[in-house]
Amino acid sequence: MKETSLEVKNLCFRYESNDDLTLDQISFSAYKGEWLAIAGHNGSGKSTLAKILNGLILPESGCVKVMDTFLDADTIWEIRKQIGMVFQNPDNQFVGSTVQDDIAFGLENNGIPYEVMAQRIPEALQLVNMSDYVNQEPHSLSGGQKQRVAIAGIIAVQPDIIVLDEATSMLDPIGRTEVLETVRKLKEEKKLTVISITHDLDEVAMADRVIVLNKGKVFASGEPREIFALGSELTRIGLDLPFSVKLSEKIASLGIPLSKIHLTDEDLVNELWTLYSKT
Repeated sequence: MKETSLEVKNLCFRYESNDDLTLDQISFSAYKGEWLAIAGHNGSGKSTLAKILNGLILPESGCVKVMDTFLDADTIWEIRKQIGMVFQNPDNQFVGSTVQDDIAFGLENNGIPYEVMAQRIPEALQLVNMSDYVNQEPHSLSGGQKQRVAIAGIIAVQPDIIVLDEATSMLDPIGRTEVLETVRKLKEEKKLTVISITHDLDEVAMADRVIVLNKGKVFASGEPREIFALGSELTRIGLDLPFSVKLSEKIASLGIPLSKIHLTDEDLVNELWTLYSKT
């Protein structure tokens, strides 16, 4: 039986300046060791949901339960110890003069003893392949490296859940791949729950399960392959299919016998290479 890390029930939220609900009866669960992607176009409500999950704003109605704790004004700080947030712009998260100092800052804020900090910092940097940059100034790093350091800072605190709030949207393709592969590795090694808030369906393809939001409501949910099968229904609400999916469909339409529609470029290239080697 799956262990629930986070549960959201009938969540509603409305900004004071807006008569319409930004989130309207949102319900879902996320499980230990699962990567759950929450996708949607700008204005779908996904960023508001991310803020609620970390207690930056509180819902109008409904509830959020993290592990065994319900989110409210009295439990916000406890919840924040269990959920680590990685935001869109890593520069906005850095406060230390070196990579090591920056990770130490988060640990100090959580009252972690020095002896424990000295152990956790190198461990976290090793997990994200940034051990060689321990004394580097964060602002001298590439975009992908900065996000990996931001993730290391979260990992060092040892939360149960990591929320990526459009964390790859400002990165180039290489940086995006670095970060997503790092997240995948951490999820598998540490059995973390990952919640990825994104409009990038290439990032969605990396997830185990997907929830699509539209106008504050759940539009669809399922595994990435099930979601991408919706095709034109996704484009109608402002989302685009990953390039690998569109190319797979085009190749299949030309009579080339692909075994399936591929979610990643790497998988598609591997099958095409296998087919070519047999000819």
